[in-house]
Amino acid sequence: MDNQPNNNQEQEVDLVPVFVWISNGFKNLFNAIGGLFKGLGHFLILFLIFIKNNIILLGILFVLGAGLGNYLSRQSKKNFTAQLRVQPNFESAGQLISNLEYYNSLVEEEDFTTLGKELNLTTDEASTLVSFEITADYNDTELLEEYDYMARRADTIALENYTFEGFKLAKRDIDYQFYKVEIAAKSKTALEKAAVLAIEVEDNPLIKAQRTAGRETTAFNISKMEYQLAEIDSLISAYQVAIKDKESSLSSGTNVFVNGQSKTETFKDLFNEKARMLFNLETEREKKYGYENTVNIVSYFVKKGVIVNKHLTVTFAFVFFGFGLLIALIPLVFRFLNTYQKEHNS
Repeated sequence: MDNQPNNNQEQEVDLVPVFVWISNGFKNLFNAIGGLFKGLGHFLILFLIFIKNNIILLGILFVLGAGLGNYLSRQSKKNFTAQLRVQPNFESAGQLISNLEYYNSLVEEEDFTTLGKELNLTTDEASTLVSFEITADYNDTELLEEYDYMARRADTIALENYTFEGFKLAKRDIDYQFYKVEIAAKSKTALEKAAVLAIEVEDNPLIKAQRTAGRETTAFNISKMEYQLAEIDSLISAYQVAIKDKESSLSSGTNVFVNGQSKTETFKDLFNEKARMLFNLETEREKKYGYENTVNIVSYFVKKGVIVNKHLTVTFAFVFFGFGLLIALIPLVFRFLNTYQKEHNS
């Protein structure tokens, strides 16, 4: 009993270093945070001094960039832009992309004679064409439909580690269903002639084979669905006749409703099946007519100026400003390298 006060005193003494260690930890943390802000402030001041010392160079390049961007923006507003949303069939997306890149290279090389021959234009009309661009055009809903279509036909085990996000990441430039094509020209007449011709893809043996297979498959599916619809209509008529005969005789005749289903449930199932079959038949007919062209045009419109505002004035101003920073940094880098070399050689 006499030793209990001494034990409490020893425990209190042992806790003192712990509180000192915690106090020093907080002090070091706050000192580190303060040092970080101090370093950031010092860097900001040095950067502002650097800007001040090179304000003339940076200002000139900033103004030049803004002027160039403003000029290009005004020039783009004088052009006409055709935007098309297209759907390539028969794995022709790769050829379509290659064709448009080829046309754009002819514009950059100013080979308007060849470009005119490719697009059935005169040389003067081809010389008014400015650019050809193509990008994949999609949203998550369309990609989800593609993923669902693939998942229904794939092995369940194979899809365990193949998520929708993985499906999107695995997409290549030639794997999308829809593409956005933008063609710019100085002449609206030449643009309207070139826009439709530019997205045409000539048939090769693979495209011809896939077109034939697609047509034969859709024709078979349509014929099969039409037969099934006729059978469903006959079955509905037979049920109606059986019900009428049963109700008119008021006898306990043979029950035409199997599995204990009621009249309402049976007709509901039949009409739902008919509606589903009609929807599938409509889809197959759309495929049939969609296979007429190698590349289908989903939407197409022409507008004067650019379709999307690219903010060229601001973009070029900051690009030239960044270029000026690089130029201004070159003397500082050389000075540092020379000082470093002298220190280590000595």
